[in-house]
Amino acid sequence: MAGYEIRALTSQTWGAFAALCERNNGGGFGGCWCCYFHNATSTERREAGGGDWRRYKERLVGEGNAHAALVFDGDDAVGWCQYGSPDELPGITHKKEVESAGQPLPDYRLGCFFVERRHRGSPNAG
Repeated sequence: MAGYEIRALTSQTWGAFAALCERNNGGGFGGCWCCYFHNATSTERREAGGGDWRRYKERLVGEGNAHAALVFDGDDAVGWCQYGSPDELPGITHKKEVESAGQPLPDYRLGCFFVERRHRGSPNAG
């Protein structure tokens, strides 16, 4: 991945993540700021700061309850992959089928993947 660097989503990288979401309609999916799999209720979002996904996600990041690997091109975040424990990301698709399969739950889940449009298909993307 020449030219790209991977950094954790933390309070220190929040600004780059926020800028990426702002450039891309809140990160896609109707502007959810990669909160969909956290199963946030509207009450939780209101309590997080005004009822919006951005503040809810920022609070989770500050508390260490939201994890992602951010892909940087220089100082700009251009993609991410969300990950976390089943407790951190309970809102998965087909949850009933996954949990009823009789297998132990994995230690982590991968929720969202996002690559900014201008970097999709890039020869440097690996």
